[in-house]
Amino acid sequence: MSLQHEVKALKKFVRAANYLSVSQIYLKDNLLLERPLQHTDIKPRLLGHWGTCPGINFLYANVNRLIVKHQRDFMCLIGPGHGFPAVQANLFIEGSLSHYYPDVIPYSEEGMKDICRKFSQAYGYPSHANPEAPGQILEGGELGYALAVAWGAVLDNPELIAVCLVGDGESETGPLAASWYANRLVSPKESGAVLPVLHINGYKISGPTRLGRMSNEEITQEFTGLGYHVLVVDDEREEDIYEQMAKAMDEAYAIIADIQQRARNGEDVECPRWPLIAMKTAKGWTGTKEADGKKLEGNCDSHQVIVNQCAENPEHLQLLNEWLASYGFHELYRICDDQSIEFDDDIRGLIPAPEQTMGRQKLSYGGEVVEDLVLPDLTALAYGNDVPRGERGYSMLKMGEWLREAIRLNEVKSNLRVFSPDETYSNQLQAVFEVTNRSWQWPIKSWDQDIAREGRIIELLSENLLFGMLHGYTVTGRFGMFPTYESFAQVIASMADQYCKYIHASQDVHFRKPVPSCNVVLSSLLERQDHNGYSHQNPSLLASMLEKHPKIVSAYLPADANSTLVYTEKAFVDRDKLNVVVAGKKELPVWLTLEEACQQAQDGIMTWDFASDEDPDVVLAGCGDYVTQECLAALVLIRERLPQVKVRFVSVTELTSGGLGSLKYADKPYLLDEFFTKDKGVVFNFHGYPNTIKKLVFNYAGVKRFRIKGYEENGSTTTPFDMGVRNGTSRYHMVIDLAYKAFQQGVISEDEHATVTTEMLRRLVEHKEYILKHGVDPEEINDWQWQR
Repeated sequence: MSLQHEVKALKKFVRAANYLSVSQIYLKDNLLLERPLQHTDIKPRLLGHWGTCPGINFLYANVNRLIVKHQRDFMCLIGPGHGFPAVQANLFIEGSLSHYYPDVIPYSEEGMKDICRKFSQAYGYPSHANPEAPGQILEGGELGYALAVAWGAVLDNPELIAVCLVGDGESETGPLAASWYANRLVSPKESGAVLPVLHINGYKISGPTRLGRMSNEEITQEFTGLGYHVLVVDDEREEDIYEQMAKAMDEAYAIIADIQQRARNGEDVECPRWPLIAMKTAKGWTGTKEADGKKLEGNCDSHQVIVNQCAENPEHLQLLNEWLASYGFHELYRICDDQSIEFDDDIRGLIPAPEQTMGRQKLSYGGEVVEDLVLPDLTALAYGNDVPRGERGYSMLKMGEWLREAIRLNEVKSNLRVFSPDETYSNQLQAVFEVTNRSWQWPIKSWDQDIAREGRIIELLSENLLFGMLHGYTVTGRFGMFPTYESFAQVIASMADQYCKYIHASQDVHFRKPVPSCNVVLSSLLERQDHNGYSHQNPSLLASMLEKHPKIVSAYLPADANSTLVYTEKAFVDRDKLNVVVAGKKELPVWLTLEEACQQAQDGIMTWDFASDEDPDVVLAGCGDYVTQECLAALVLIRERLPQVKVRFVSVTELTSGGLGSLKYADKPYLLDEFFTKDKGVVFNFHGYPNTIKKLVFNYAGVKRFRIKGYEENGSTTTPFDMGVRNGTSRYHMVIDLAYKAFQQGVISEDEHATVTTEMLRRLVEHKEYILKHGVDPEEINDWQWQR
């Protein structure tokens, strides 16, 4: 087919998609313009974003052209997801909507009327890209994440090309700005390619964009400096914009194919210059050019709904009538005998075979393609029964060993990666480098360690980029982990929200099956950020995620290294979840055998019999590894000083927004009486903000008996133990609180209570004096050992 013929077809395709985009925004009746518009044809609420739709339709048609031409897998991610009318128009034209919703959206005039009538209406179709729409792997409500998600989707999918439309307003966001650097990480040998299309239409919602006021030369220089081969398509050039775009897409495809072929033939392709298309078209292209004395096309005023008084303003109604008529939509399809529709030959020539359409791209449905991981043998990795209880071990080192074995066992499947913001070593996960490397496509120096062209570790100092890549990797059916410093994890909180929304909405979609969980590991915990100080003491992500749906988000706070192994496996077995695993990287006591850790993980809460008395007078609970050590140290102290006080210790290792432990207890909080008794005082020591636990136990009848301790935003550069002292979570504070509960309940006398409290307060004073003089914690703290 000649280029001229292809251009003719592209123009028809875009006309059809533009018409359906406009009709969705405006019309509730006369949806196919079978007569001149009347005011009563207009929706009572006009919602949607027109300005970006023409560019989306233009790109989608051009991607279809490459699919038909090369018979290769393509995926299209739309950064400005608010242009969803365009996405939905294309999904209808290609037949994907009718495939997945045959009874609701038939491939007929009735189907077209359905998508138009219900767009952005109550219980209709959302205004942004969403998982209810075929082929979408990103909730499109928040800008800045699309490019990172695209890079994640192509990892280990060597035949996939992910075309990602990046809006020029979107490109001003932090996550998007960091995403350009992923070209340094993705191997052309083992993975697919991303084709970024930077849509420069010049304007955001109410003003110009930075890129929109740059010359083509400046744009080329900027993205050449970022490592891309820049192709500019500009509607102000004399050459037809359709011809420019078709040629640019062909050149981009040829560059991708060349890079991949050379890498797969054994060449070391250093600094591969992936193509990037800078596509300059007017905002609101093909729409009404001006109204009410305002410039619309090519201006920010075309961002959302233009001529927005069509229901009562005759002039606006006439402008809309002329606008819709300009597309000549009825010329582009015919009605068949069975009442289905058939687009004209040129348009049909750009519609890929059904299984190759982007709405039916199999990798968009990760639950359909996922292969379970081969899991490591926990017995071979755990601290064994011969290790004395309370002997010290390393949680994050054990997690690293689990990952090492999992990567080795799943080498053929190539479906497991670690996305680490420059902290793989720091987080004590270095065991993975025994079987893999960090993937790096830029120059490698002879002294660089654990860096190669291919590797299962994706490492760059941008939490936004790597979490976005993890999103793309998991929703396309693979397994990943995002380990990061707890203090800075909050930077991805909004991204995590969007991931959770995508998963939650997907669960009600009949053609989507559960996908592997998104696993966030928080290390470098606040209790051991004594050296970095106050800026590094922040458990906010944990608190934020525990506001989310209890069936979507779980927080796992293993008490020791063996529990960390168990919860690492549990996180990777989970589906349709976002798991937050909180684990320290310093040496801490190992409290549980592997069998005991597995038993506790079933319910997420357990009474530790080895540390507990029968028929307790008070209950002490710990949630978190460092605070658990302080709880057990407090038990030793109080039994030495108040041996008549019977204490039960309860370990909590799972939290959801529904409460303590697994969802079993969220549904029936009264079951917690099994652990906290019906009437005894409870002291709860928590890693994180006390208010987090207060919210979770709000519905538990025994909450009035709780005294909840946790991080109180008190910190600085200090000693490790002093971090607990400053926040009231130290062993001495636990003894004070337990003694008070015992006194309240008449178990000890007022004199006994006063004596113990005075001693603990004296110890706190002596501790401060000691660290001021010596600069370190005393030996009795550093060398403490468990003794029952």
